[in-house]
Amino acid sequence: MALPLSGKKVLVTREASQAKLFSNQLHECGASVVEVPLLKIACRTDFIEKLPQPLEKFQWVFFTSVNGVRCFFEIVINKNWDLSNVKFAVVGHKTGEVLNQYGYQAEIIPSKYDGKTMVKEFLENYHNIGQVLLVQGSRSRDVIERGFEEAGVPYHTIVVYETVYNGEISEHLQQVLNTTKFDFITFTSPSTVEAFVKFSNREISNDTLIVCIGTTTEERARQLGFNNVISSDLFTIEGMIQVMCDIVMRED
Repeated sequence: MALPLSGKKVLVTREASQAKLFSNQLHECGASVVEVPLLKIACRTDFIEKLPQPLEKFQWVFFTSVNGVRCFFEIVINKNWDLSNVKFAVVGHKTGEVLNQYGYQAEIIPSKYDGKTMVKEFLENYHNIGQVLLVQGSRSRDVIERGFEEAGVPYHTIVVYETVYNGEISEHLQQVLNTTKFDFITFTSPSTVEAFVKFSNREISNDTLIVCIGTTTEERARQLGFNNVISSDLFTIEGMIQVMCDIVMRED
């Protein structure tokens, strides 16, 4: 029995440390995968000194990405601080799984994996919130911050990692696009779309479907000129793969 993505060519553009899991799951569905990591993640080490109060004094810590959890605990884990009274919120179950690796459980995972839903459900379920620490990357959107400000929630934001374009991969991307006709090109953040446009000088065939991890990334792709674009209802790589499988099944 043929696998659902058998014979289909997929371009994975996410940062290298996270691309392998995505690629492996695509391989399991029969796809031929090419990885071209368009971004690089660099953890910052200076965020602790920018805290307005000791970490233990915050009632909540919000994480908006897997990279945020990893870079945060890369520094914090060696401090021997008592975080037993701190509650954690994460934007999705993948981020929650990484938090678990450091010995903590998420109090909140929103029903829809985006910042707007995260703030809405948080405010609906919790009162007398106290101080919130928002852990983000350099290119994170301000949706949660705006939600907190509108609700009068006291919060402080720290940037624990930098997301930069992987300029070293530009020539390789050109070679890949010149030699391979992809059925699907995948984007897992607005930044991957922006990097692709920056590094690519080729128009993408209308036969190639642009698959985005969520509506925010889809909107950015459309803003930058992509037309044949779709996103999954579930904002995960599993959701993206399901979209591709469903499309192939409909074609058959």
